[in-house]
Amino acid sequence: MHNPVFKVWDQQGKCMTQYQEQACYKITVRYPNTDRTLEFIGMDRGSCIMQAEVAKQEGDTVMLMETEEAVTLLKKEKI
Repeated sequence: MHNPVFKVWDQQGKCMTQYQEQACYKITVRYPNTDRTLEFIGMDRGSCIMQAEVAKQEGDTVMLMETEEAVTLLKKEKI
């Protein structure tokens, strides 16, 4: 699959910036014991879940996944 590339000329900075679409994954996790809801974005579902595990605080015994979806982000690089 070919990801479209967008190029933008910055007149003030005199430089060209390239943006390329990148498919990612996003989950929303609720920690009921500490009354927090956090969003995590990663390259795949597993990396999002690992981030959610790391974000657990003392007292968080349960993580509830509320949403999960594929998202498209723009990756930026100067050219």
